[in-house]
Amino acid sequence: MLLNFVREILEEANYEVITAATGEEGLQVTREQKPDFVILDYVLPDLKGDEVSRQLAQDERTAQIPVLYMSGFASEIQDVDSQSSNVVGLLGKPFTADLLLNAVNECLPRISDESVVMEGTSTKSEAAISSEFANVIGPEVESPEAVASSSPIWGEAAVAPAHSDFGDSAYTPPQAMDTSSSSTFEVLPGKEVFFAGDTNFFSLTWALRTIGAEKLTGALRCFWTKQDVELFAREGKILLVTTRDAEVYCSEAPITLVNVAADRVEEARMQQSQTGCPLFLTLAREDLILRDAALQLVQHYGQKLFSQLWTAPRVRLLFEQTTEIPEFANEVPPEEDIEHWTLASIRFVQYQNALDKLSYDPSWIPAYTRDGFERVQNLRLTVAEAQFASQFNGTRSLAQIARNLRLDLKLARLTLFRFCAMEIVEVWPPTTPETVEHGGVLKRLRRKLGLTE
Repeated sequence: MLLNFVREILEEANYEVITAATGEEGLQVTREQKPDFVILDYVLPDLKGDEVSRQLAQDERTAQIPVLYMSGFASEIQDVDSQSSNVVGLLGKPFTADLLLNAVNECLPRISDESVVMEGTSTKSEAAISSEFANVIGPEVESPEAVASSSPIWGEAAVAPAHSDFGDSAYTPPQAMDTSSSSTFEVLPGKEVFFAGDTNFFSLTWALRTIGAEKLTGALRCFWTKQDVELFAREGKILLVTTRDAEVYCSEAPITLVNVAADRVEEARMQQSQTGCPLFLTLAREDLILRDAALQLVQHYGQKLFSQLWTAPRVRLLFEQTTEIPEFANEVPPEEDIEHWTLASIRFVQYQNALDKLSYDPSWIPAYTRDGFERVQNLRLTVAEAQFASQFNGTRSLAQIARNLRLDLKLARLTLFRFCAMEIVEVWPPTTPETVEHGGVLKRLRRKLGLTE
């Protein structure tokens, strides 16, 4: 549910969060608790969002609290800014965790600066960060749940990978390849190919990690059943992902474009088909949408586009090293963390689009790859992902993990796919059915000692 999703994401970012299911409840909580920030769903069971924000603006106790609207329809929020002085922005549905955090962080710099001054230091302390809290008002009622850390809670048994003699060897970046044997790829003149192959031989994760490890600058060209996908990187950091098929890139009409003339949007799509420049950057250049909104949309739809490659049966890959990055790609700030970008892309994969990739046997056991345990600790996981990862101990089956976390097996398989696609875990068959379902500590100890039972 949306209310629960927003709460979990903000709590992971060290915000205190208070939720309210109705407008009246939200008004009462805001007056009593005086939060630093209010995220307000425009459609509530009892009041409209503009009425709630108006009452907050008229009450001297809450007039200075900034309000961020959530809405999925442009008609709901026409002239919102002119109705209440406390409304600072709009977050269009649907949105990702990154878009939510970016919106909140942009609305809170003043609070952060004040905290810095009060503490007399140039950087904000962790305590100051956790002291900020947001009030989320939405119509969805969720039962209180225990808050999980954004990192897994590790048991002693999970510290060492269970199958340390198997799985991936320690990761080593490749050397530049001789492309004379890669005649199936159309290499552009004057470009040096660093690696080439397909996902039958090496994975997308390997390709992305190689770009980061070798600090490559250039373009990763991905050939599949649809229009080629291009990922541009500079010094090992991802800039953006695009394709010359604007419909494959973005077939929908984001709410950000609601006030942009249809013919201007179509012109931007045509330009993308010719140059590969994402239509949102073209519209931002023409001052038809805000630059910050355009950059968020470029990240969102780029990751969504790349997510389709994770479930494609075979993708041919070629990385061209070049210093001649397109001008439009250089307009985008680089992604600092390739691992986090990779996970964010995989999160777009839906169960119904990846059935052949999700056929994990429930009795099989996830176990860390050689460097998987170390890498997962540095990932920014959601609460659900962190809880799932904390179950990996080398003996617990997928079915047991699903039971422990009370997950539907479909959701458990989808979550497991994220860790497998990133090569953090591998899935292994059980030694015997008894080991998985009934093997106790003493029974396993006897086997290791070679004692008969």
